[in-house]
Amino acid sequence: MPALRGSLTYTRFFVEGDVPDDFQTKLMKSIRLRVMKPLVPDEEALERSGWCRIAEPMELELGHEDVFYNEYVNLGFRTDRWVIPGPLLRTKLREAEQAYLVKKGRERLTRKEKAELKVVVSKRLRREMDPRTTAVDVSWSLDEGIVRFFSASAKVGAVFEEHFAKTFAPLKLVPEAPYTLAARLGLSKGESAAWDEMEATSLAVGGG
Repeated sequence: MPALRGSLTYTRFFVEGDVPDDFQTKLMKSIRLRVMKPLVPDEEALERSGWCRIAEPMELELGHEDVFYNEYVNLGFRTDRWVIPGPLLRTKLREAEQAYLVKKGRERLTRKEKAELKVVVSKRLRREMDPRTTAVDVSWSLDEGIVRFFSASAKVGAVFEEHFAKTFAPLKLVPEAPYTLAARLGLSKGESAAWDEMEATSLAVGGG
C-alpha cells in the first residue's frame, strides 16, 4: 500500500541502535549496495527483494533527493518473483519429456532427467514472461526512530526486517507490539511488574 497516496495502513517498527553521525552519506552507500537487482530468466534465483525509489518500483537509480526528505528516509521495498502457471508448466513439461524420449528412443525417464528437464522448461518459459513485481513503501523517521512499512503482511514484513538489518547493520528493527511499546515508553518498576502480570483476555462472546 502506498505512503504517498491512498490508504494509510502500515506496520510500525522501532529501530534499535544509533544512527551514524554522517548518516546521509553512510546510509546512502548502504542503500545502493542493496538496491534491487532484477531477476534474470537463466539464473537460479526465483525471488529477490531490494530497494527502489518510493512509489516508483522500476526506478533503481537512487540519489539523495530520492531518499532523504527532512528527517525522513523514504524508500520502496521491491520484490520480484517468477510465477509460472501450473497448467502451463505441466503441459510444456510433458511436451519436452515426450520429445526427449523420442530422441533417445526410450519409454521412460529417470528421476534425474525429469528434474533437469523441468529446470530447462522453466527457464524457457521465464524468457517469455516478466517476473511478478510488487513494492511496498517505507518511511523511516530518524527523529522518532520509527519505520512505517506500508503493508500488513507478516511474511513480507519478515523479509523486509531481514533486508533492513543487512543494509543498515548494526541497526535492526523490532516490530511494534504492546510489550515492545511498553518497554519503549520506559515504565517504572511497579508498572513493569504490573504489566508482566497481565493476561490476555478474549472479548469474543460464544454463541448459544
